[in-house]
Amino acid sequence: MNLLTEREKKLRYGKPWLTILYFCIPTVLIMFIQGFYNIIDKTLALQFAAGDLSSDPFYVALYNQMKSTTVDIIPLKEMKIFINVATQYATQTYNLLFAFAVMAGMGCAMNFSIAFGQRNEKKMHEITGNGFSFTIIFSIFISFMIFCLIFPGFNSVFIRSQMGGIYNPITNYLAWDYSFLMLLAAPLMFLSYYFVSLLRSEGRMGWIVLIMVTSVLINSGAAIFFMKVCHLKMQGAMLGTVFSWLVQVIWGFIIVFRFRTSYTRFSWSNLIHLKFENIWLFLKAGLPNFIAGVSFVVVSFLSTSLVVNLPNQKIDNNVSILQELMSSISPWMGLIFSAATGISQGARAVIAYNFGAKKYNRIWQILKRSSILFFVWFIFVLIMLASVGDKMMLMFAFPEEYVQQYRWWLLLSFASYPFASFTLICFTLYQGINKSLLASFTNSLRAFTIALPMIGLGYLVATLTGNSIFYFLFFGLIDFVSSLILIPILIQSWIKYKDKLIDVPDNFKIHKEHGETVTEKKEPSKKSTVKLKAKKHS
Repeated sequence: MNLLTEREKKLRYGKPWLTILYFCIPTVLIMFIQGFYNIIDKTLALQFAAGDLSSDPFYVALYNQMKSTTVDIIPLKEMKIFINVATQYATQTYNLLFAFAVMAGMGCAMNFSIAFGQRNEKKMHEITGNGFSFTIIFSIFISFMIFCLIFPGFNSVFIRSQMGGIYNPITNYLAWDYSFLMLLAAPLMFLSYYFVSLLRSEGRMGWIVLIMVTSVLINSGAAIFFMKVCHLKMQGAMLGTVFSWLVQVIWGFIIVFRFRTSYTRFSWSNLIHLKFENIWLFLKAGLPNFIAGVSFVVVSFLSTSLVVNLPNQKIDNNVSILQELMSSISPWMGLIFSAATGISQGARAVIAYNFGAKKYNRIWQILKRSSILFFVWFIFVLIMLASVGDKMMLMFAFPEEYVQQYRWWLLLSFASYPFASFTLICFTLYQGINKSLLASFTNSLRAFTIALPMIGLGYLVATLTGNSIFYFLFFGLIDFVSSLILIPILIQSWIKYKDKLIDVPDNFKIHKEHGETVTEKKEPSKKSTVKLKAKKHS
């Protein structure tokens, strides 16, 4: 392996703030755009597909059967409400599939980052090749499992269970039309995230920005074309996203194999000889990311199912007003948390590299600064929701006459979001230093251990008092309660590691082997480390 590249110099020696900006801005962009896909698709479907769907004979027949009418065209306002709720159901399918994609992609990328920090080139090629094969196989298996959950022939279990006992055939089939193309193209989704994660870990941030900007433009343009020109309705919205995944995969192949200096290159041998040891490492490292992703699915799924049965609310066309509220809130929740997750992913890549390189003080410097970014972001979000929350609700066909009443319920749902910073701090630190089980545990608090009881308690209090606002109050306290457990864990980690925050000095020895330049890292002796500690304390 050659001497340090410019990217490695940034990872090891760059000023902490500049390093964070260099590695986090692209990951924030990645996750922001991933979270924005659903908003783009929902917005474009409301704009360009609603008209065609209103006159579609299949949906008109379902509407007449449900309403006991004989209309030829479904009122446009009602069709937009159906689309809003249907895309909420379909978004859960998307988020569930994407959670598995992140599990595979980040599992591979985190192991690559550690090997990168150790400067083990052979291991890097092995990880990328095995990761590619694993990603394809894993995506096919997961997409089939999810297909069985949403296929109308199997009673659309995953979709219908979100309706809370109030079945609406129109939203059911709209959600299926939107989702089935996504499942067919699942390998593209998984591979797109695989390439982006690896390129981020290698430090090719400029290329990542180019990939994401071009893909989101293609997503919007292709979706409009397929809906407006080809009249493919809900399928057209998803086809735009599929095309954007394809573009990301093509970019990934070009960047990985175009540059001879790329450490993410792999051979046929790396693809074919899939090691179960590596599969286990991918799953282990990716599990905390999966928990983070699936937590949003579980909370959103459960909320969508429960709010239908909350007391004292309007129900029209088999759609409740609080169901419409959740459909308006969920896209913004996903987008807001996606940006914070992007900061975490960028910081984790830097921490994992420096963990492999044994730069322990640098890990602390990166974590300290990324923690500040988490708090700043969530406080900004809270201020923004208080200021323009009503306009955010109106974007997704929420009835205008109810906006002023329910905008404060929206704010309640996000009330303790700044405390979500502690979840992301734990996630960033523990996964970055390869403590996957601890990362999974701390992440599961917000995802399941605290979230589910708080949602259940909110539902119970709302039902007993006859006031649905209590549900949203308890929902908004999830992050605050989680932080009461996470803060002591972080304090304990600080007490344990504060005397070990020492950067082990580099000592690279270059020699020739079989006519090829090889770089080895010579570890300092225990005596040298003791001297370093003494110097630090003095």
